[in-house]
Amino acid sequence: MEVMIMALSKEELQQFKKQLLDLKKELLDSGASHRDENAALSDETGELTSYDNHFADMASELDQREKDITLEDAARERLSLINTALDRIREGNYGICVDTGEEIDKERLEAIPYAIRTKEAQDNLEEAKADSRPDDEATFETAGNREDDRLRTVDDLQREHGNSTSETYLEEEDPDKETE
Repeated sequence: MEVMIMALSKEELQQFKKQLLDLKKELLDSGASHRDENAALSDETGELTSYDNHFADMASELDQREKDITLEDAARERLSLINTALDRIREGNYGICVDTGEEIDKERLEAIPYAIRTKEAQDNLEEAKADSRPDDEATFETAGNREDDRLRTVDDLQREHGNSTSETYLEEEDPDKETE
């Protein structure tokens, strides 16, 4: 990997540093990265107990909490990327792709000042991640097939042993019938 010297001027580096610090301050001020994920749902809703709530109300609260946690995770990830970019400015390798050693386009840095990869390298990374995920259809049996197998098993058991409405069961269990 060939490392290139960044063609950004000191003024441009200072501008990117200021932009990164502003983004960091904005994230920290929003408090998005400081919430306690392990707090009980009742702590967030103000409810002492969930017994008196309708299950749909609790589902709505849980759905909102999941959205909040997702947003907070994204904010924490973004904060980590901002800190990495600030470190790279200090180290003198800001604007250089961590994968290829190529210069990251200035337009990309202006749009995403915490970018650590060129657009092409980022696309390749995301493609590799997508390719490494298992294919759902190949991994899981379809629900229809499982359901059919279960029904066949139940049908086989009913034919073999009968059920509560079959004549065999009624004859064996008839209390009016005298035993000898």
